[in-house]
Amino acid sequence: MAFLHARRHEPALGWEPDPPIGALHCHPDLVARLAEIARPVRGTRRVFVAGCPVITHPHGTPIAAASGTSWLAVRSGEPAGELASHWHTPGLEPPWTELDPFASDVTFARGTDLLRGHVARAFTLAGAMGAGDA
Repeated sequence: MAFLHARRHEPALGWEPDPPIGALHCHPDLVARLAEIARPVRGTRRVFVAGCPVITHPHGTPIAAASGTSWLAVRSGEPAGELASHWHTPGLEPPWTELDPFASDVTFARGTDLLRGHVARAFTLAGAMGAGDA
């Protein structure tokens, strides 16, 4: 996703609604899972880029993105730990971490907490970088 690598992003205005299902390039269950983990992190915004949900800091820096049926990346700079994904996207370098949004060997509640922690950390990092520096 070239959008994730861009140096400048427009400020995000709010929580963009789901597009029509035919316009999605992300399974609706994964869209819902990303919303479930990101919405409680106060201040997050959501946009859709090429039919995929991207969670951003209010100044526009992407902090999480999802695609397909199970690809999730969070710009947390933290190791994946129990949420290690089998995905390894070429060119997606730290601080991006690819995570398994539906880790089967982690309880659902614990997985949600771990994922939310990654998003919260990414939000804090994006804020520390400041608008335009991310």
